[in-house]
Amino acid sequence: MHRLLAEHSQREGIVFGKMERIMTTQKLNDIPEIFHYADRIGNLTAEAVGVVKGEKYFPVFDGRLVFKPLTKSKPLSTPLFAYAEVFWSWLINAYFMPTPQYRLAFCYGYEAETGKYYDYGTVSPVIYQEGEHLMNLLEFFRKYPDKKVHIDQYVNYCQMFYDYTEILEADYFQQHQEMAQELARQILISILKGDQNYHYENVAFVCDETGEILRVAPMIDHEFSTYFMFPDSFPEKMFWLGQLQRSIEGRPLQQDEFAQLENAEERKLMEKSAVCLHGNLLYIREHYPEVTTWFLEKLSVLEQDLNEQPELFHIEKSLGYPDCANSNAYLIGKARYKDHDEKMARYYEERYGGRGKEISFKVLNSQLLYDMKTIIRQIKKVLMEQGEKQC
Repeated sequence: MHRLLAEHSQREGIVFGKMERIMTTQKLNDIPEIFHYADRIGNLTAEAVGVVKGEKYFPVFDGRLVFKPLTKSKPLSTPLFAYAEVFWSWLINAYFMPTPQYRLAFCYGYEAETGKYYDYGTVSPVIYQEGEHLMNLLEFFRKYPDKKVHIDQYVNYCQMFYDYTEILEADYFQQHQEMAQELARQILISILKGDQNYHYENVAFVCDETGEILRVAPMIDHEFSTYFMFPDSFPEKMFWLGQLQRSIEGRPLQQDEFAQLENAEERKLMEKSAVCLHGNLLYIREHYPEVTTWFLEKLSVLEQDLNEQPELFHIEKSLGYPDCANSNAYLIGKARYKDHDEKMARYYEERYGGRGKEISFKVLNSQLLYDMKTIIRQIKKVLMEQGEKQC
C-alpha cells in the first residue's frame, strides 16, 4: 500500500558545474522529534487494499505531520529502517527530485495504545492536499484493466525486485508520456537505493475528489533499502547485495539456480526478480533517452561527491534512538499480532528475544559508501553500454 507522507521541505538551488543541485538544509537530525500520542489532532486511517490486507492508524499532529512507526511484525525490521527513510529522502531530494522529507521521531504512548507498533519511527508531512487521495498501481489496473499488465498474477512479496516494463507498456502510460517519464525516473532511483520492496502498491497517483489523476505521487517508503538491511548478519547482507548486483547485471539464469526453493511460486518469483532490474534499465534506456541522460548526469554528481566528500553521507547515531538490531524479532510480532498465535510467539521469544546486536555506524558508513559506488558503476555500465541489447 502506498502510504501517506510528504510535501517537499524548503530547498535552495546551488550551481554545480552546468547543473543546478537541490540541497536540503540538513541531512539527519541528531536529536529525534518528540511527540506524545495524547497530543495528536487525529488519526490518519490507511486501509491496505492490495494483496496484504489490514488497516493502519497513524497519528497526525499539528502541521499535518504524520508519525509512521516501526512495526513489530514487519519482516526484517530494525532501527535502520527508519535511518534508511531519512537518508534516502534527503539524498533523493538533494540530488534527483523533490521528495517527502522524513525525520526520526518518537511518539510516546503509541506502543501502549496499539501494542503492535513501537514508540519510535519517523515523521513526515501528509503527501496530499485536502480533497485529494492516492490510488496505487494495483488499484489502478484493477479498476482499468490492461491486457499488457497481468495484474491478477501480481504478488506482494518482500525481498524481491519487480518488472516494470509491462507497466510502462500499458496504454495509460503510452498515452501520458509525462506520467511515464516520472515513473521511469522513480524506477531508476529505486534501483540505485536497492529497494527490495518497490512493488505496485508503493507507486501511486494523486487523484482529485472525482478520481481524476493529477500527478504521480512522490517517492516514499525507503525502508527496504539493501544497504541498510541485516546490520546484525554480514552474510545475509552480502547475499542480498549480491542479488541486487545480479539483477542489475541481468546475467542469464542457470538451470535449477533456485532449485533450493521448494515452493514453486516463490521459485518463479525469484527467477524473475534475478534479472528484472536489468530489463527495467534496458527498457528505460531505449524508450526514455531523455530520462536516461537526466539520471546519468545526476548520478555523476552524486558519484563525485561520494568520492570527494564522503563525510556528507556519514550517518551518525541519533541521540536516544534505539541502536540495536534483531532482524528476526519480527517473527515474534508476526505470530502475536498477525497470526494471533501466542504459543508460537512465545517460542520465537525464547529463540529470538533480546536486544540484538549493537549497530556499528562506523561499519555502516564504510559499507554504505563502498556499496553505493559499486552499484552506481553497475547502473552506469548498463545505461551507457552500446551495441546489441541483451534481454
